[in-house]
Amino acid sequence: MTQSKYIFKTITSFILIFTTLLFISCADDPEVNPDSLSSDDSNENTLGTFSSGIFVINEGNFLSDDGSISFIHSEGMIQNNIFSDNNSSLPLGDVVQSMYVNDTTAFILVNNSNKVEVVDVDEMKLLHTISDVSLPRYMVSEGDYGYISEWVSFSDRGRISILDLNTYEILDTINVGFGAEALVIRDNKLYVSNNFEKTLSIMDLTTREIIQTITVGTSPAAMIIDQNGDLWILCSGGYNADFTLANNGSLVRLDSNDEVIQEIALGMNVAGKMAANVDLSILYFYSGTTVYSYGIGDQSYDTFIENTSAIAFYGIGIAPDGDMYIGDSKGFQSIGSVYVYDQTGQEKEEFEVVGRGPNGFVFTPD
Repeated sequence: MTQSKYIFKTITSFILIFTTLLFISCADDPEVNPDSLSSDDSNENTLGTFSSGIFVINEGNFLSDDGSISFIHSEGMIQNNIFSDNNSSLPLGDVVQSMYVNDTTAFILVNNSNKVEVVDVDEMKLLHTISDVSLPRYMVSEGDYGYISEWVSFSDRGRISILDLNTYEILDTINVGFGAEALVIRDNKLYVSNNFEKTLSIMDLTTREIIQTITVGTSPAAMIIDQNGDLWILCSGGYNADFTLANNGSLVRLDSNDEVIQEIALGMNVAGKMAANVDLSILYFYSGTTVYSYGIGDQSYDTFIENTSAIAFYGIGIAPDGDMYIGDSKGFQSIGSVYVYDQTGQEKEEFEVVGRGPNGFVFTPD
């Protein structure tokens, strides 16, 4: 299959699935009001600082403008809608994709609202809105500059916007592949997974030029640098001509010379999210409500968690103490929940009330 035919097929498949998710996520649910829910009603809508705990990124329903941020305090109390509550009830927006923290500032990327909200991370107070972005996905930074991946559209190439972290001005945009997704910086190079393709773009941070494009697996997504400095790319897998799963997900490993030195076939399609344990020796990924683990250097992966009570895992993260946090979207039919597991895979706790579609986590320092 030619590259152009693959891109067309991948984007067509993505639009079909995205439309299906839209129908599911926009289903009426009049009995649940996220603004009125808290683990402790006496603490509902209480404002405070967010210096010790876990931020939960809640995607929200597509086209519903109900994306939000929750905060699980270290004492266990949950505060929902902390952006809106600390900014005069201002809605956060439509499809909250991710949140990136740089020192005392947080950047909240709101995909379908085409904006990035810049806030003080301790108080969640709005500092600035970056509006000249198109379907932003993820962000990383180094020095005085931030780098934002953008899909742009389903028919245009993705791009990287270069952000001045002092002025919040976008200084330049660099075209990459279709569906620019996850970002990692290594050795003064920015790596971009092009999710609608089978490629990885590498940009030199000094010249701001794309210096290499590498073929990896189908639909590359999350990336992690392991304890040896090697880069791992989780490739979700693609679809057959009839839009059934191709079951060709994979883990691809790049060494420090940007050579592909290992590819592990997963034999299934997987979600595009991945996490690593604290010492970066074990990778975790999931499909449905099963989490799998892969030890660096092994030839195969293992089943780590099987949760028969959950509906649909939607986000994963590892806290500084080693605990694993997993968001359950509940199929977007109700407010989501968060499961917490210890390092052996034993369930410790479930936070039953966060926002709709919890898709990621940001952990405050110990």
